Amino acid sequence: MMNIQEKAGRILEFVGGKDNVTYVTYCMTRLRITPKDKGLIQDEDIQKMTGIVGTKTVGTQYQIIIGSEVENVYKELCQIAGFEIHEGIDEIVDDISQKKEKLTPKSILNNVLDVIGGCVAPMLPIITAAGLVKLIVAVLGPSMLNIMSETSDFMRLLTFVGDAGFYFFPIYVAYAAAKKFQTNIPMALFIAGVLLHPTLIEIVNTGEAFTVYGIPMYLTTYSSNFVSMILIVWMMSYVEKGLNKVIPNALRALLFPLLTLLIMLPIALCILGPIGAILGKGIADGLVSLHTLVGPFSIAIIAACWPLLIVTGMHQALIAIALTYIATMGFDNSILVGAFISNYPMIAIGLTYLMKSKGAEEKGNALTSFVTLTIGGISEPTLFGIILRYKKAILYMLAGGFAGGFYAGLMNVAVYFVGSGNIAIALGFAGENANSLPQGIIACVIAFVLTLSLAMIFGFDDKKEGRNNDSVISTK
Repeated sequence: MMNIQEKAGRILEFVGGKDNVTYVTYCMTRLRITPKDKGLIQDEDIQKMTGIVGTKTVGTQYQIIIGSEVENVYKELCQIAGFEIHEGIDEIVDDISQKKEKLTPKSILNNVLDVIGGCVAPMLPIITAAGLVKLIVAVLGPSMLNIMSETSDFMRLLTFVGDAGFYFFPIYVAYAAAKKFQTNIPMALFIAGVLLHPTLIEIVNTGEAFTVYGIPMYLTTYSSNFVSMILIVWMMSYVEKGLNKVIPNALRALLFPLLTLLIMLPIALCILGPIGAILGKGIADGLVSLHTLVGPFSIAIIAACWPLLIVTGMHQALIAIALTYIATMGFDNSILVGAFISNYPMIAIGLTYLMKSKGAEEKGNALTSFVTLTIGGISEPTLFGIILRYKKAILYMLAGGFAGGFYAGLMNVAVYFVGSGNIAIALGFAGENANSLPQGIIACVIAFVLTLSLAMIFGFDDKKEGRNNDSVISTK
């Protein structure tokens, strides 16, 4: 079995040596290398290495999917090559410069999805905490156990704390967007605060005509809205660059904040803010229409295909859309329902693979992938290391996800909060509708049992050729 030092040395050799590495870092599961010449990378040899789940090229970056031991491999590689060791990065909020590429319809769509995911996904801890608080209110209140009065101080406390997680969403997104677009974070937060000021809300609620520098302002509220803030902060990043070119250094500390605010006010309140609000409402209305039109089939398709969306990275944008729906309606009965259910076919395949694997090394890799997904909520080792390597595994996953998703759609299951993507993710079905949790759990069980049964009965295909492993998977 190859140790960490040997693995790091082989990787360095196969990427063209230390002289071909401009920069190297790592995230939760991937070693991220920026090479001078991609042509020197021996991708097939890297993929044949034991313990390598897969590889991926994103912009100028070559990514090697390793899994939970990536940090140790990174540090060993740096020691061998004499590179400076840095802290790992957030794989969601990555350097936007990695996305520089020729503008095409496909690249534009990819960049839009990347921006949405990068600005919203980092806020999941806030959404999780707020959602759990709302869950406590629902469980203790009249909709479920009815053991505490809604007018008690404790319930009122939890209610407004839970609401704060969603109401001030534009401020949270402003922070992530400012990091994503590499612009001034305090000014982004300031403008987000302007959009949520009680006076502005009062103007909108009374329907009073209002102008900004004589420009009519579109009357809309921005609480729980994320699209507007992404657009506003994006534009502010260009305003900042322009001001930095014309403001003398001696006056920058004084004039930059004021001029940024004065320039951005009409842009935010009269143009980009309303555009974002309209787009956000359109997205929410579109989800309602889709759910009404195709019913359970929409959730079934999402549950079946969600793991494949994770591979492409498109899932982050859909999560952002679903979070907007939760912030607006208090629940999501489409995207996240399918996403949550999709976890259980992957867990089933990971468990089957663990039981069928032969050889200590293969069984060790299988156990790592299974525990990483089931406990840690990280699906990449299972997706890249197992599911995408076996044609039948993909079919089992699609079948299980579709069946579970279809049942959830029939039972009107909804997601009320987002937690960790591990085996306990089904708790997100608990909320005001007391029937949602038990029916959601049944849907997850259907997805898990069907996938597990198919995998146990029919087994897996032979592995993708070229994998350099000395163990064999039972196909029966």
